[in-house]
Amino acid sequence: MTLKGRKLEKFTILPYTEVDGIRTVSDSDIKLLFERTQADGLDAIVFYEGTVTTPEQFLSMARSDQCLFYILLEGADTVGYMWLNRFENHTARQHFCIFKEHWGRSIDIGRFTLKKLMHIPDETRVGGYLFDLLTGFVPAWNKRAINFAVKCGGETHGVIPNAIWNHQAQKSEDAVFIYYTREGA
Repeated sequence: MTLKGRKLEKFTILPYTEVDGIRTVSDSDIKLLFERTQADGLDAIVFYEGTVTTPEQFLSMARSDQCLFYILLEGADTVGYMWLNRFENHTARQHFCIFKEHWGRSIDIGRFTLKKLMHIPDETRVGGYLFDLLTGFVPAWNKRAINFAVKCGGETHGVIPNAIWNHQAQKSEDAVFIYYTREGA
């Protein structure tokens, strides 16, 4: 991914969006993110529900007007990505993927990202923010992801039976409900 001419902070969340008809990142670079996800063996975990299985489907998801997609950077290194979807009022469903080689710094990356997202101003609300709550469902068996979410400032609200679909197993599974508020970020 080319970042020439961009000022780089320690961590950056780069939105994948269109500005004046030009995408902030090329479609081929977005597809490479999915290929890297596959190379790390994370695709079956990040997309356990089976909705994204190819780079083209990943690009379509990232481009969807039902999704806010961000690339996570540490300096000039791409460390992962995250996206928001299922918007309702001032809430959204949040998803993370940190590439394996960066897991040692994933908590710092996650905290930074969540703090930034929870403090995006909403110009339609005086003194308000775009999001008041971010939520997620993590498979109950994925203790690493649950631990990551909690260390990033998330709270758990118990196990919800049959809350997620496991495409590989072809059955519904229990999930831990995670939520983030500005106070936790």
